[in-house]
Amino acid sequence: MDYLKIIERTFYQHGIAKLLDLKSVSFQKTDKYPSSVGIKFENMDFAGEIFYYSNREMDYCEMEFLTYRGEKYLTKIIDKPNESELRNSISDFLTKRLIELKNVV
Repeated sequence: MDYLKIIERTFYQHGIAKLLDLKSVSFQKTDKYPSSVGIKFENMDFAGEIFYYSNREMDYCEMEFLTYRGEKYLTKIIDKPNESELRNSISDFLTKRLIELKNVV
């Protein structure tokens, strides 16, 4: 599965994508970290990351979101999702964060 394409496509289909620019990132496996692909995004009100980590020992997606006002940090991990679970989880995570931003800003 091409996790980076799934993450990017889900992000761009979501309303939050209109608020900022996306940076795609890939990291190769090292002694301390598994290989990973994902995105980073940031604007004046918030920042976030969605990364998929995979190797023989682990297979999971980690989503992080930081709201600057109120300094609220949220994270979610999905262990071994299939493609549908991954898309739905990312969309749900972003929707909840966007609603929270509207309430804060």
